[in-house]
Amino acid sequence: MIESWLFTLAVIAVLMIPGPTNALLASSAHQQGIAKTSLFIPTQLLGYLYAISLWALFIHLCSPAWPHLITILHFFSAAYVLWLAFRLWKLSYLEQHNQRHTSIRPRQLFFATLKNPKALLFAAGIFPAETWDSATNCLLVYAVFCLVLVPTAMFWMSFGRAILSGQLNKLKADQFYKGSALLLIVCMLPVVARFFS
Repeated sequence: MIESWLFTLAVIAVLMIPGPTNALLASSAHQQGIAKTSLFIPTQLLGYLYAISLWALFIHLCSPAWPHLITILHFFSAAYVLWLAFRLWKLSYLEQHNQRHTSIRPRQLFFATLKNPKALLFAAGIFPAETWDSATNCLLVYAVFCLVLVPTAMFWMSFGRAILSGQLNKLKADQFYKGSALLLIVCMLPVVARFFS
């Protein structure tokens, strides 16, 4: 059984940070409305589940040949998190993304999620090592992931739409970006501690 459910905080933090899939959800909600965009959530969920499972399979198959692979992936995952946090501190992403993507389809969201580096972060650094020990553990962790993803996606549809439609001023959006960067660093401390232990 999973001994610690602290990974849920890290899942929340990583899913909350602005990224390609969150930006697509926000842009779609702005362009097509929240009701239509909410139908894209299963597509995003499927993309994440495929990507995380593929990374986990890759790690499982390659670890016997490269015993230090998981350490390297943990290091790159931690570095990616720090890079995201500093990038968020000084960059507004949504406005640029919305201008580039004027018509968003579920297929586009699926492939953006499938290629999202967050999947590696979940498979190698955030999900507990016990996740892959049994089907029950895997189902429990994926269930928690799904329970976190749905409200996070709904938040990004609402918040992103408010930013892009001008209902929130620039100061509030910048405060959110800085707050999400701090939340990411704080919630990732257990993952980073596990990396160094």
